[in-house]
Amino acid sequence: MTQLDSLRGIVGRILLNDWDPIGIRSVAQAQDEYDQYVMPVARMIVAGESEVALSNYLLGIETTAMGLAGNPDRTRIVAEKLAGTRRSTG
Repeated sequence: MTQLDSLRGIVGRILLNDWDPIGIRSVAQAQDEYDQYVMPVARMIVAGESEVALSNYLLGIETTAMGLAGNPDRTRIVAEKLAGTRRSTG
């Protein structure tokens, strides 16, 4: 199993449980809502992208793709957690 494979499930859980900008974590039918972002984020982690880059990516999704105001504090906290997975799976 590659590091990317190991990260897939972890990143998916973090995006759903910690990031969740549209508040769907408890909606059973929407558990795959953020799946399209899992592999790009996992690749960023494996590539060694900074917490700032991860945070900016998530914030861009919130503001551009989702049309939300964006929450920089939340994306920063989630980016720190995502970057921490690099240490635990690398």
